[in-house]
Amino acid sequence: MTLIGTFARDNLLAGAKRVIGEDVLIQAGLTLVRGTVLGKVKVSVPTTGTLAGTGNGTMTLVSGGAKTKKGTYTISCIRAITNGGEFAVTDPDGKFIGSVLITAGAGGTGVFASDELNFTITDGATDFDLTSVFTVAVSDGVPASVAVVGTGNGTLTLVEGRRNTKVGNYVLTCIAAATHGGTFKLVDPDGHSVIASIVIPPGAGNSIAFDCDQLAGTITDSSTDFIVGDSFTLAVSIDPRQCIAVNSANTSGASVPYAVLSEDVDASATAVRSIGYIEGSFNERALVFGGTDLINDHRDAMRELGMITVPSQPAGA
Repeated sequence: MTLIGTFARDNLLAGAKRVIGEDVLIQAGLTLVRGTVLGKVKVSVPTTGTLAGTGNGTMTLVSGGAKTKKGTYTISCIRAITNGGEFAVTDPDGKFIGSVLITAGAGGTGVFASDELNFTITDGATDFDLTSVFTVAVSDGVPASVAVVGTGNGTLTLVEGRRNTKVGNYVLTCIAAATHGGTFKLVDPDGHSVIASIVIPPGAGNSIAFDCDQLAGTITDSSTDFIVGDSFTLAVSIDPRQCIAVNSANTSGASVPYAVLSEDVDASATAVRSIGYIEGSFNERALVFGGTDLINDHRDAMRELGMITVPSQPAGA
């Protein structure tokens, strides 16, 4: 692995444990110093919920928590009340995680808080009833599926990001047509060919899985054949190595430690790639955390990942 940047001699590293580093991407808008403990941005949570059914109240101030999951959270009205209502919250796995009661009264609110999801529901002019359902779709920045643009009606599913996924639009284009088949080319957001040829074996309903260091997925034939030029566009919004300073209050997944930044990074204008230490021994006094977090908030979690923190005394002690 090639290290980048300038690495100062200081007291960050401690002990004889071997240091292991890997690439990280410091999120745009940040300026971080060497020794900052990083958390990985794992999910993107919308700030509002989407309502279906009766009622015109709102769900706002939506945020995630330390255990937010990818998928759709469902918040369903289970008890209708004039200018109010009670809602049950289930996670993407269908597990009940709590309920919230709107304070009865015109414009009343109900606040829900958990380690997975947080939000406020506000009563509107038209009351909620048992058909009222809010949904909150949480993404890891890579859509699981995407619709084709063109003539064919086959599908692209089981999409997953990989180690070197880039932020931006990936385009998967049919470059050769075949009855119940076809050949596709995958191009990354920088316009580089990632996979030159992905061939669906001819046959009704056949599929082909592809996998590389940027993206994986499955293309499946359907009743109407693909033709040359048919394409799938996958919009990736989160880099798999995107990091910010760890902070137990973060709601994007970056509330737990991932790595220790190896150098000062100025990402105030644009995201910057750097190196994060994912294993090693570190002087506690040289570590920097986000928010009001301290070493006691993360020491055990860092140790479990191989980042051993060593108590040290201030200079002159």
